[in-house]
Order: sequence, then structure tokens, then C-alpha cells
Amino acid sequence: MLSKLRNRKGFTLVELLIVIVILGILAAIVIARFAGATKESKESNLKGNLRTIRSSLETYKANSKSNSYPANLDDLWKGTAVDVDSKTFLERIPIDPFYRSNAVELVTAEFSPSDNETQRDAKISGAGGWSYDSLTGRVCANYFSTDTTAGSPSDTSWGVKYNLW
Repeated sequence: MLSKLRNRKGFTLVELLIVIVILGILAAIVIARFAGATKESKESNLKGNLRTIRSSLETYKANSKSNSYPANLDDLWKGTAVDVDSKTFLERIPIDPFYRSNAVELVTAEFSPSDNETQRDAKISGAGGWSYDSLTGRVCANYFSTDTTAGSPSDTSWGVKYNLW
């Protein structure tokens, strides 16, 4: 009878459970390893978009007859600016990878030119997309520090992580 049990083919329940537990542990390690990769790629994309916009702003200013930044970011791609010969500097406003928005909040729309940078930053509204200050040429990701949207960047401040300058 013992020889018949030894000749049986297949796995016991204990062996199957051990294999399942080992596979579960390996899957948990792999998932934990790549969980932050999505956020890191979004941050990298966001920083690249900021560099592109900043470069376009500087090119606009260099070509501007008044040596100033455009009144709004739309002037970079719509060709609506009147004080530059070349009308387009961007194909389109890049999309914010965290919120999937290319909305632009104009910082200078309701501010006094005498406001300092901190006063201007404190008056920004909206979430996602970009904030643009046409007086100084500053552009950055537009997030509230109280934003709790799932998948939003951990640092949602105006200029610490996503301003670059």
C-alpha cells in the first residue's frame, strides 16, 4: 500500500499552498517596487513640460519688440501676440500629467504690480494645469497645498518642487 501512495502523481495541498504564498510574496515585492514609477514618470513629464514652456517664454521675450513676456500663455501657440514677428513658439500648451489639464491660471489678472512674489502666489486659484505670471515670466504647475486628489503630487506647493527656477 505504501508503494501505491508514493507512486501517485500530483501535488499535495500543502505544497500548493506554499507555492501560492511564495508567488504572493514575490508579487507584493514587484508591485511595491513599481508603485512609485507612475508618479515618478509624471513628475519627469511635468518638469520636461515646464522646461519647454520656459524656453518658449524666453524665446518670445527675446523676439518681442517690447522685451516682455506674453500677456498669457495662449500667445505662445495661437499666434495672437502683436509685438513679435514670429507668431508661434509652441505647438500647443502641454498637458499637466497629474490632472490631465492644460488650463492656465493667470497670476497677474487681479494683482497689483507692487505685490511681491509671495503675495502674488497666495492669490492663485484653481487646481491642475499651469499658473502663469506674465509680469515675471514665472510658470509652474498649479496645485493647492491642501489638494487631496488621489494620484496628485505629494508636494502641491506653487514653487518648491515643480517651479524649476
